[in-house]
Amino acid sequence: MDQMKIKTYTLFIFFTGITNVCCGPDFVRPNSLPNRQGKQLNDVDVPGGIDFSNAVLDQETGKRCVIKEDSIDSLEKRPILECTHKNVEKCHYTYVTQFDPSQEKVCEENFEKVCQITFKKQAQEETVKKCYKPLKKVCNGQGEEQCRTVYESSCSTKYVEKQPGKFVGDTRCQKLPIKICGRGCITQEGKEECHDKKIVTMTDIPEEICDLNPQRTCSRQTKLVPKLKPEHECTIVPQEVCNIKFTSPTIQKKALKNKVVP
Repeated sequence: MDQMKIKTYTLFIFFTGITNVCCGPDFVRPNSLPNRQGKQLNDVDVPGGIDFSNAVLDQETGKRCVIKEDSIDSLEKRPILECTHKNVEKCHYTYVTQFDPSQEKVCEENFEKVCQITFKKQAQEETVKKCYKPLKKVCNGQGEEQCRTVYESSCSTKYVEKQPGKFVGDTRCQKLPIKICGRGCITQEGKEECHDKKIVTMTDIPEEICDLNPQRTCSRQTKLVPKLKPEHECTIVPQEVCNIKFTSPTIQKKALKNKVVP
């Protein structure tokens, strides 16, 4: 709703008049002025009946004057300031950021490692220490001839490098069959005999071969794309409108000062 507020100021407009009627610098009292017709003037004979005995010197004009107070009628008008307060709707366009979904194709390149292990035969020469206790046949020739199988112990030792420069002996033993035939024969175990023997062994050496295969994988992803959308927006703004009006003129009595000379 509009609200109205009235501010009132009073302005006095009046018309004043000041009459400056002064005498010359050589002011002489009226009763001392000579009459050209041989007749002197007294206070009663002064025109208008004004007494100039109390005349004063006017600093602005340098003349002696008599100030006479009087009153006049003047017109007076009072100004009235009227102000109106109201709310005004102001509208403009504003831009709002919005997002729209969009499908995009996104691809990535990955690498897959493919390995293959193969074994290669490699000949290695090793020194093996062989030891055994031979069995000796002792026969007395009595009885029937018989054959039997006896077992002779045979051990072999090879040195394996467990750490660089450090070898450890690996000993394995086995029983070798020996067939003995004769009359009244027995076997006796002889002294252990050892000797070094070089043997060639085939060892499987693993070898791994790897390769990288590029693989491209693609997928669709949803991304938000921004956009600006205009929207009409209104706000309420307070507004003040002022206007000056005058009242009807009235007549007022105002003081008036006159400077009078004889």
